[in-house]
Amino acid sequence: MPAPIRTRPYRELLTPSLHRRFTQAAGVSLLLCYIESILIGDSWSLIWSWFPLGKAGIRTLLLFLCPLLVFVLRVALLHFGSRSTVSPFQTLRRYLVAKDVFEALFCYVLSAWIFTQIYIWSVPDSANLNWIIQGRSWERQRLNERPIYLRSHYLMLGLLQTILHLYFDYDKIQRSLNQMGSGFPPKDLPNTVVKPVEQFKSQLPNIARQLGIISVSASLLGPFIYSFTVRNLAWRTSLFWARFFRYDIPHATELSILPPYHYSLIFRSAVSGFLLLSLWRLSNLAFDIYVAQEPLKRGQPISQDTRDPNGVLINGLQSKKSLVKNFAYWELAQISGKFSERRVLIFRDIDRAGGSTWGQISSACLQTIQGVNARINGYGQPSPQQQAQSRPQEVQSLPRIGTPLKEGQVMMNPPPPSSRREMVETKVGSFAKSIGNNPPSSYGNPLSPKTQQYLEAARNKLLTPEQQQAITPAHVQSQYNTYMTRFLQSRFGQPFRQTFARRVQSIVFGQPYSELTLIVDAVESLTNLATASIKEDAYGKVAKDIPLILRTYIITYQTMERFTATLPVHWTDVHFSEDQRRTEDVLIVLSALRNGLQEL
Repeated sequence: MPAPIRTRPYRELLTPSLHRRFTQAAGVSLLLCYIESILIGDSWSLIWSWFPLGKAGIRTLLLFLCPLLVFVLRVALLHFGSRSTVSPFQTLRRYLVAKDVFEALFCYVLSAWIFTQIYIWSVPDSANLNWIIQGRSWERQRLNERPIYLRSHYLMLGLLQTILHLYFDYDKIQRSLNQMGSGFPPKDLPNTVVKPVEQFKSQLPNIARQLGIISVSASLLGPFIYSFTVRNLAWRTSLFWARFFRYDIPHATELSILPPYHYSLIFRSAVSGFLLLSLWRLSNLAFDIYVAQEPLKRGQPISQDTRDPNGVLINGLQSKKSLVKNFAYWELAQISGKFSERRVLIFRDIDRAGGSTWGQISSACLQTIQGVNARINGYGQPSPQQQAQSRPQEVQSLPRIGTPLKEGQVMMNPPPPSSRREMVETKVGSFAKSIGNNPPSSYGNPLSPKTQQYLEAARNKLLTPEQQQAITPAHVQSQYNTYMTRFLQSRFGQPFRQTFARRVQSIVFGQPYSELTLIVDAVESLTNLATASIKEDAYGKVAKDIPLILRTYIITYQTMERFTATLPVHWTDVHFSEDQRRTEDVLIVLSALRNGLQEL
């Protein structure tokens, strides 16, 4: 009896594929580091200025540490889908103290510091960027503020790049509409894959213009920011380390009145800042381009080279890891549309633990699509945690401190008290009953009628009728609404608007990241497999599931249409119009469902 075939986890195949893409992106960054090492070098020899086995090669390897930190950050924070939040302010509140922020800040600041040390080490002495000014033979050593400013400038660029990285969500894997194949745009357009070189060529001019603006603006604003924020701190820190390394610097050394803002230093900060920003931005671009390629290996699905390709694919579809699951669905969409041999293998694999391959694949895809209905139907319903909190809890009574209730003839007059304690109880009970049966008229209003008359007379004497109208609760509420609407309509109120599109995305496509690509891949995979089964399914296993697929498509389509048409608009969405109810993400899914219904 042959031994059972071990099904490898999908992540074991995905990891080498991601490593290959990481290596390709790192090769692009290494080439960029080599170019920059030539530009910042101090040798003008026709050979040694570019010879890889000289200083240029050493600088290249050291500079490669900068994009390497960026790649480590990208791998740690990689994800599919946009962030699902109802407003930019909610995004800020959710991620402000998250570990992602500190990881990004650490990587970019450390990368900027490494670039600073390499740059100062590489420039000629004429740049006057030495840490210490030696002076003449009779003068003591002095601390040079020019490299201090340059280091501070690079660290501020690292902080700026961290903000840009988090604001534009560089960690998201960008997939084009053609890659999703959702019929949006129409399918008669060629579904071609753009080569990485062509993508670089198309984006380089725009990136160069943006980085030029940022570097020039930072070099012009940097002196003012440095002077008013970090100059004293940077000077004291540098002075401490200079004395730590045994430099003979007097303890009375103080900052000069005039900062070292020579035009040559400003120009150098602009050029070197452009090189550092280019290193970061192009490394991110290379990572985006290569990681967002289709899950193929030598033109075949990455699960093809295993002894049990269907089992590996099913393992990926059922994975708990979002990244693994998204790549598995992406591969399934590729198989269902381009690889007929794998489709036939899926249809013929009917003897498998847990059901046939088609049954497990269709179940996973239908579950993903039905998740849209579950999220929409569950909107506004209390969560399980809230339901658990709202359940009445058993209240433990306090210990009895009075006499027990009487039993028997309770309507008869009680016997006269015979002890002092019974007399006190009788008097207290009679007084409490009299207060409860005849409450004073002043209990409903703490002010007596005469006091109210005095207040009314004072109000009529001190305030005009217009002023009295202005302080009424209704008028105050109206003024508050007017000012709040003006604030939300302004640029400063934009982060607090809960727009209709963002609310729909957070409800329909899940949180914390949108599952748009996952849903579209599931719809496309089921549609293509069901269509191809007419000729390729020899056992007719798919035909019995066609009604369930059609019913799921119709219910999901109608649920999304009804939800987007009836969802109330939030009061902060001051620029809403009715034509905004059909958001782009909803249109993509509806288009995929409509095309699936037409083909089936």
